[in-house]
Amino acid sequence: MKKILIAALVVFTSCIYADYTTPNTSVSWNLNDLVTNSAGAVTFSGGTYFVNSNLTIASSDTLKLLSNATVKLTQNVAFLVNGTLKINPPDSVKFTSADTTQRFMELRLDAASNTSMFNKFIYEYSHNGLRLLDVSPAFTNCTFRFNCGSTTTATTPALNLFNSSPVISNCLFYRNNRGAIAGGSNIANAPQILNSQFIENNVLNGNVPQINLGASGSGTTIIRGNTIRGLYTNCGGIASLPSNPLNLIIENNIIKKNRYGIALNGATTAIIRNNVIDSNNIQGIPNLGGSGINIVGAGVNAKVSKNTIRWNLWGVTLQSNAAPVFGDLSNPDTNYQGMNHIYNNSNSGIIYDLYNNTPNLIKAENNFWGTMIADSVEAHIFHQPDSSAFGLVDYLPLWSPVGISQSGSEVPNTFLLQNAYPNPFNPSTTIRFSIPQNGSSQVSASLKVYDISGRLVSVLLNSRLTAGNYEVSFDASGLASGLYFYTLSAENFSETKKMILIK
Repeated sequence: MKKILIAALVVFTSCIYADYTTPNTSVSWNLNDLVTNSAGAVTFSGGTYFVNSNLTIASSDTLKLLSNATVKLTQNVAFLVNGTLKINPPDSVKFTSADTTQRFMELRLDAASNTSMFNKFIYEYSHNGLRLLDVSPAFTNCTFRFNCGSTTTATTPALNLFNSSPVISNCLFYRNNRGAIAGGSNIANAPQILNSQFIENNVLNGNVPQINLGASGSGTTIIRGNTIRGLYTNCGGIASLPSNPLNLIIENNIIKKNRYGIALNGATTAIIRNNVIDSNNIQGIPNLGGSGINIVGAGVNAKVSKNTIRWNLWGVTLQSNAAPVFGDLSNPDTNYQGMNHIYNNSNSGIIYDLYNNTPNLIKAENNFWGTMIADSVEAHIFHQPDSSAFGLVDYLPLWSPVGISQSGSEVPNTFLLQNAYPNPFNPSTTIRFSIPQNGSSQVSASLKVYDISGRLVSVLLNSRLTAGNYEVSFDASGLASGLYFYTLSAENFSETKKMILIK
């Protein structure tokens, strides 16, 4: 029995490895070098590398992963980079847990080299996500998924920033248990988050957004060209709550199916432009969320222009002395020009396109509210005429996104599409049509132009209109001479007519 016991003990102790730190002599190694030199901390078996104990890349050393590889880290193991880590394989390098039910701790870059970079990197099943401390690497074509095992730390994101300003481009953040990217409210982080996908994060459904922003220091946080789509009812889109100043640009994003779209609070200076913010209504409780844009507090200085804000429970909600600008034609800055599409945001059977729950005058000139009838716009904005406690919203003049205007006050009896005039034309013409009263306050209508091959060349109108007579100008300066067709579709009505462009 003694011999059997001793043999078992030898097998057991042979699987315990000491923590390993690279020699700090300016070596440039790959994974095979770690297998050779780490005394078992890193091993290779069956085509997979295993990190069996805590591993540190020393400050003068470099680890390069330039070939495809799968790296499995055992439970609670941490991979610390104080030097340089470069990942750039032909297809992918994946860091994952050796057992996905027993997560490894983290990959952490702590005061590492800013020349560290990650390309085609897959990072999954970590406990603490990937942490950056005082380092700003580049991430391209990376995937962060299934990270953050904590059930007690609700704010642990897949990518955690501390005094770091990484560039994150063309990456995917998918179904991480908490948020995707976050930094401390008083810590200077200024990431650039570009052309990436944020899909269904916050699986544990905590009260966190997919992107959670704090201060930016002397830099500017940029969120541009991303898709941010939710699934879980307590998960928001983008939120800021900095205790030190945050400079922020949010533009050209699609933000949908979250608890809310964008929520700004604290000392935030923001430009919000050219975003599509729709259907942020998944929680379905108006008193707890559902705003396309929610701005709280006098500390937020926001310019909001050229966005589409639709199908949320609330379009825009303003609280606690917030005073953003949604359009001020007296200011020549293009970020003050309005040109937002804000329409059809509703809950409890009422349209709330803008709710000014502050005492402040809100400038919201030159926007499209789904109609060119001022009385209808007024009915969808809640401000001083609804309560003396509210400030006035200055929403006039209205803006037409396609040169649409309403002619006359007579309500037509039927749908009607008229001949374009002039026709033939060069380079512009006017298309007139009529929308009858149809049992509802608004009718979905579209007006589209096609070339002779049936190719769509222009969408002149795609919105909801009240009953009335309308005219739309069509400028064909960029098109070739020839025969074109225009089609009006509204409810069950559809009609097509011809027009000729002669140059």
